[in-house]
Order: sequence, then C-alpha cells, then structure tokens
Amino acid sequence: MHPTVTSPNVRGLSSPVVMVMASKEELLQALEKMVSKVGEPKMEKKFRDFHRLLLMTFTDLEIDVSISFEGVTATITEGTLPDAHLTITTDSDTIVGILNGSVSAMRSFMGGKIKANGPTRDLLKLQHLLKA
Repeated sequence: MHPTVTSPNVRGLSSPVVMVMASKEELLQALEKMVSKVGEPKMEKKFRDFHRLLLMTFTDLEIDVSISFEGVTATITEGTLPDAHLTITTDSDTIVGILNGSVSAMRSFMGGKIKANGPTRDLLKLQHLLKA
C-alpha cells in the first residue's frame, strides 16, 4: 500500500487529486538498479576512476541514503555517511519517476524538485546513470 497525499483543487480541478508517494522499498529498488549500471561496459570507462560519496535526502519519506562509488562498483547504505562529496535533495516520486523514464531529470531540476550540491563535473557524471 502506498502512502497518499490529497491535494485539493490542483491546477484548478474541481475534485481533489491523489498523489501517490513511492514506498521506501520501491525507492531502494530503483536506486539499486541505477547503481548497478556503473559496472556495465558502456559505463565502465566513465566511472573507472570515480571515487565519490553521494548523500541523497528524500524529504517525503524522511530518509537519507548514501551511495559510495568506488570505480565500477557502488554501495548503497541507508543513513548518512560523513564527508559526502555530493548531495541531492528531492522526494521519492521524483527520483523513481526519473529512473523509470516517466519524469524528466532536467525539468525536475529546473523546477526546483531536485536540489544538488557538489562539483558540476561529478553531478554531470551521475546524470549518465539516470539516462542509461
């Protein structure tokens, strides 16, 4: 069962719109699928020398997920690890939608649904995992 949020009169609609929030399990599953791509042949060259710690904060689920990239492997840990090189703050629906192709990463970022901090070069490298 998905948690839901009811929003009355969204975009002038006369009846409330129910927005479904991705579950923690769906989120972690989507992130696992994303990080598994670093070892694929087409990604190997891009990530071979990538050694970074990414902290992702999901405001709707109130959880943090840390992803440690060590070359062509990546490890997901629930919670915060110290000294993150990159931080991304968003909600679970946005990231799951981006990873399944139903939401545009660029529109989400430009619309303020994703906030990212860190070296631009590293953030652009991570973008490859969203498109792959």
